[in-house]
Amino acid sequence: AYALFLGLILGIIFIIFRFQLNRKLAVAEAHRLRELDQVKTRLYTNITHEFRTPLTIISGMAEQVRDRPKKRLNEGLDMIKRNSDKLLNLVNQMLDLRKMESGSMSVHWQQGDIIVFLKYIIDSFQSYAASKNIRLHYVSDLESFVMDYDADKTLKIVSNLLSNAIKFTKEDGDIYISVERQIRNVTTSENIQQTIQGDFLEIDVKDTGIGIAESQLQHIFDRFYQADDEPVRQAEGTGIGLALTRELVKLLKGEITVQSRLGKGTTFRVFLPVSHQASPPESPSSLKGHISGFITEPVGQKKSEITAPDPNDEIPLVLIVEDNNDVAHYLKTCLEKDYRLEVATNGREGIDMALEIIPDIIISDVMMPEVDGYTLCQTLKEEERSNHIPIILLTAKADQISKVEGLQRGADAYLSKPFNQEELKVRLQQLIELRRRLQVKYHSGTFAVEAASQQEDEFVLKVRSIIMDHLDDDAFSISQLSRKLHINRVHLHRKIKALTGKTVAHFNRHIRLQEAQHLLMETDLNISEIAYAVGFKDPAYFTRVFVETFGMSPTAMRNQRH
Repeated sequence: AYALFLGLILGIIFIIFRFQLNRKLAVAEAHRLRELDQVKTRLYTNITHEFRTPLTIISGMAEQVRDRPKKRLNEGLDMIKRNSDKLLNLVNQMLDLRKMESGSMSVHWQQGDIIVFLKYIIDSFQSYAASKNIRLHYVSDLESFVMDYDADKTLKIVSNLLSNAIKFTKEDGDIYISVERQIRNVTTSENIQQTIQGDFLEIDVKDTGIGIAESQLQHIFDRFYQADDEPVRQAEGTGIGLALTRELVKLLKGEITVQSRLGKGTTFRVFLPVSHQASPPESPSSLKGHISGFITEPVGQKKSEITAPDPNDEIPLVLIVEDNNDVAHYLKTCLEKDYRLEVATNGREGIDMALEIIPDIIISDVMMPEVDGYTLCQTLKEEERSNHIPIILLTAKADQISKVEGLQRGADAYLSKPFNQEELKVRLQQLIELRRRLQVKYHSGTFAVEAASQQEDEFVLKVRSIIMDHLDDDAFSISQLSRKLHINRVHLHRKIKALTGKTVAHFNRHIRLQEAQHLLMETDLNISEIAYAVGFKDPAYFTRVFVETFGMSPTAMRNQRH
C-alpha cells in the first residue's frame, strides 16, 4: 500500500513537472516565434521600401522615354541604369547573406598591392561625396603594400562602409580613410575566447556624421536592424549592408569594430590578416561596374535641376519635398508643363520653404532627414500661415496603418510608390479644383461666422472681423491689418490670394462693398453716408467701384427693395 501511495505521489510530481516544463517550453517557443515574426516584418518592411523607390523611378522614366524620347532619352536611361544598379546591388547583398548562412561562399585569394586597390575604391566615391559637399581624406604612411586579399569581398566591405559614411554625414562634413599595418591580438572565435597575435592590415573609416546612440551600437551588425528605423531617417537602407560587411570580414578571418558618439561621428575599424600565399590579382579596372551599385544618386549636382519658378501667379506653385534627387527630378518631369516648381531636400527645409513661399500645393515624401513627412504635414496644418495648403504624402510605405497615420496628421491625399503619374496629376487637379471652389465661396460672400468649421474659414473670418472693426476708417491700411494678424504683408497676400483668389486690397474692398450693399437694402442712409460708413472718403469713387462689383449703381440696387 505504501509503495502504491509513493508511486502515486511520484506520478503526480512527474506530471506536474512535465506540465511546467511543457509550459516553459511553450512560452519560450512563443517568444522565439514573436522575435522571428518581428525580424520577418522588419525584413519585409525594409526590403519593400527599398524596392519601391527605385521602381518608381524606373517605371516612371520608362514612360517618359516612351512618350518623349527626344527630350528624355539620355537622362531617362541614366536614371533607369542607376536605379537598376541599386536594385541589383540589393539583390546581390541578400544572395550573399544567404550564401553565408549556407556556408557556400568561398574566398578567392589573390596577391597584389592592396593600397592601390583601396585607393581605386576611394577615388570611385570622390564624385559621389563631392556632390553632397562632403570631403574624403585618405591618410596612410603606406605607399605600397603587397598581401593576399579577396578583391570582390574587400570591395564590398570598403564600399559598404564608405557608402554608409556618406549617407549619414551632413553637408560640409569630412570622412577619413586611414590604412596602417600593425601587430595585434585578435579574437578568432565568438564562442571560444581564443586570441592570436599576428600581422594585420587596419582599415579605418571615420566620419563626422550624426553618430549612433550607445544603446544601439550592440545591434548595429544585426541583420535587418536599423539604428535609424523611424520615419525621420537620414538615409535609405535595409539593414543588410553592415550585417553583410561583418560576415565578409569574418570570412576573411578578420575583425570589425565600431565606436561612435551621437552627434559627433562614427569610426569603423576593419582588421584583415596579412599573408603572402596567393597568385597575382585581377586588374582593378575590371571592378568598375561593381562599385556603381553602391553609388545610387546622381553625381555632379547637389540638388535636382529644377527650373526656377515662373513669376506668373496664375500658374499653381507646387513645392516638392523629397530627399532622393532622382525622385525629385522625376516629379519635375511629370509636372513642369503645368506647374511652377520648387524643391526642398528634407523635411526641415520643406517647412521653412512652405512658410516662406506659401505654395498652392505640397508633395512630400514621408521618410526624410531632419523632419519626416508626417511631422511636416502636422506642423504646416497647425500653422495659421500654411494650414490652407493641400498636402500629398508620397511614400514607399504602402500599408494601411501608415496611410491612416498620414491622413490623421492632416494629409489631403496619400500615394504609394511606385505611383502612376496620371493618378498624381488627377489628385493635384482635384485638390486645386477644391481650392478654386473655396475661392468662389468667399467671392460670393456667403460665408458667416456661425458656419466656420475649418481653419481656412476661421482665418478669412478673422480678417473679415478686423476689417469690420475698422469699417469707417478710410486710413486703415494693409500694413495695419497684417500687424493685427501677426503676419507679414507678403505672407498675408499669398494666403488671402490662395484662399479667395483676390489680393488683400481687393478682398478688403470686397468686404466693405458687401457691407455697403447690406446698408443700402436695410437702412435709409443716403449714398454718401453709406460710402463714408464703409471707409470710402470719395462717394464718386465708391459709386464707380460699386458698379464694377455688382453691375449696377447704388441707387439702382436700393430701388430694387421697393
